[in-house]
Amino acid sequence: MQMKLIQESKAILVQNLHLTNEDAIAVISKAIKKELTIRKTTLELLEISTLSERTSFVRAVVKHVKDQVMENPEWRSNQVERYIEKFYQTLHKIMNPDPER
Repeated sequence: MQMKLIQESKAILVQNLHLTNEDAIAVISKAIKKELTIRKTTLELLEISTLSERTSFVRAVVKHVKDQVMENPEWRSNQVERYIEKFYQTLHKIMNPDPER
């Protein structure tokens, strides 16, 4: 699950905020690990948790990613909010797949 989260969401950071693949992977991985540690949980447990818990997790990960992007002057741009929203939408879709598909 973590690899899917990283692989599918890193493109937004790479294409729009000009992070390298390696930087995007590092930023996303760090954010996921940080939030899992804070919540004392695993991705496996999140997969079977409620929609609200998964959504809360995604929002927290996105905030950690945004904070890391804003701390680095090379990545910061006036478009960060827009692309962070796209990043959120991508993560949300991965964590909350449509059950009808």
